[in-house]
Parts: sequence; C-alpha cells; structure tokens
Amino acid sequence: MTDTAPKLVNMPPTPLARLGQFEVRLARTDAERFAAYRLRYEVFHRERGVNAQWMDHVDHIEADAYDLSCDHIIVIDTCSNPLGQTPSIVGTYRVMASPAPSLGWYADTEFALGPLFARHPDQRFCEVGRSCVAPAYRSMRTIEALWCGLWAYACYNRIDAYFGAASFPGTEPHRHALALSHLYHAARATNDWHAVAHAQGAVSMNMLASEHCDRHAALRAMPPLVRGYLRVNAVFGSHAFVDEKFSTTDVFVLTRFAAAPAAYRRRVERVTGLRHPNL
Repeated sequence: MTDTAPKLVNMPPTPLARLGQFEVRLARTDAERFAAYRLRYEVFHRERGVNAQWMDHVDHIEADAYDLSCDHIIVIDTCSNPLGQTPSIVGTYRVMASPAPSLGWYADTEFALGPLFARHPDQRFCEVGRSCVAPAYRSMRTIEALWCGLWAYACYNRIDAYFGAASFPGTEPHRHALALSHLYHAARATNDWHAVAHAQGAVSMNMLASEHCDRHAALRAMPPLVRGYLRVNAVFGSHAFVDEKFSTTDVFVLTRFAAAPAAYRRRVERVTGLRHPNL
C-alpha cells in the first residue's frame, strides 16, 4: 500500500502533547504510519480474529482506502526501548477532517450522517476511527494521551465536533445490554445531534429499563474508550449497528468541544498549551 503525506490543514509542531512517559504526535513518515497500521493489525486481526480483505497479511498491516485521506495520531511510550531503539507506538487514532474523495465518510456506511450535517452547517465536523491501544497500555492514562492529541488537532483545524463509531466486541448486541441501555438512557443524543443507524444492521440500544441499569456496573462493562467519551460529555445514537466485517457492535458517538466539561478543557489546555479558537 502506497501512503501519502498527512492531510492536516495546519501542521502543528512535534509533539502534540507530552503526558508522563507518553509522547503524542502525528505520524509524519511512511514508517510511522505503517507502524500504526501494524498495531491495528495486531489488535484487530491477531487479538480479535478479524480477517478482512483489506488486511495485508504479508506485511502484517491493517489499512483501507480511507487511510489515504486521513491523518494518524500516535502515542509513543518513550520509556519502552531503553537501548535507543525506535520507541513503541502503543496507541493510535485516525482522523479525517473532510470526506474521502469518491468514498465519503467511513461512518456513513453505518449511520446516516447527511441530516446531522445539514442541521449544523456552521459546525466543522471531523471523523475519528480505528482507535486501538496495545494490550499492556489499556488504561485511562493512554486514552487521555490520545485525547490530548485530538484536542491539539482540533485546535489547529478549528474542529467543533468529532464523530465516529465506537465499538463493543462481538456481533451479539444483547451481550452488552446493560452498557448499551445505560448509554441510551443517560447519554443519548438529542434530535439535533443524533444520526440514525442504517436499517440493515440497526438494533435498538433500549434493551433494559432505566431502573434496571446500574450505572457503576454499566461503566465496568464498557470498553475504556467508551467510558472516556462519557467523561467529555459525548452523546450517542439510539441504535447500534452490527458490523459483521469487524465482528463488532458499533454505536454512533459525537463529541462537541463546546459541551465538554470545563475541568477537562482546562486540563488538556495545560497539557497541550493550546486553547480552542472557537470556545
């Protein structure tokens, strides 16, 4: 797969942020981008068993046509290679600030995005996806590092809202009834900010009554990334989408920086040294 130069409108300095042992930056070379693809391969294929047609099993990378129109935020553990070798990429996010030529938005394959954008023509939206973290680093600290990178990216490009599909493992949504029902009752998007799941894969997240949804148990049942979204006041769709290709149950998630808690904004401002120009 031949990669291309980063798509960021305004190229930030390196790094985007430092958080303890973690350095967060954009992948700037083919080697760094392919390292992100390799991490995705390890997580999606080796760990989760996905065997999609766009995976390169010879080079051990997971990449698709959308990647050519994306930037890639990477988290590096600067302490992982004490002998001076290239530090390990332990987390990654891909970001797409405009629809890919001839492809559109990836999330549009699962959720109808057109009405959402039409309701908010003054907002600059950016898609996030393919988030993954190496097994030994799955903690809120790594998620926080990724989010510092997303904050910096948004500041440099005046992004008002991130959207995408957050995944639960497996294609049996009722295994996640407690977590999905909690999102439905406690963090469902209003009509202004929701996106409808396409009918062929849609399943209602309203599986349990609100009085049967223990908040703490629901949070424990969620992937760390989804819990991280809740901390920044993200909102979710009312229906999940069963993604047979990736063997996941996906939920639409939207994060508006104007709705993020003030304490969160102050923290990422301190870490990145950046204030969002639209807030």
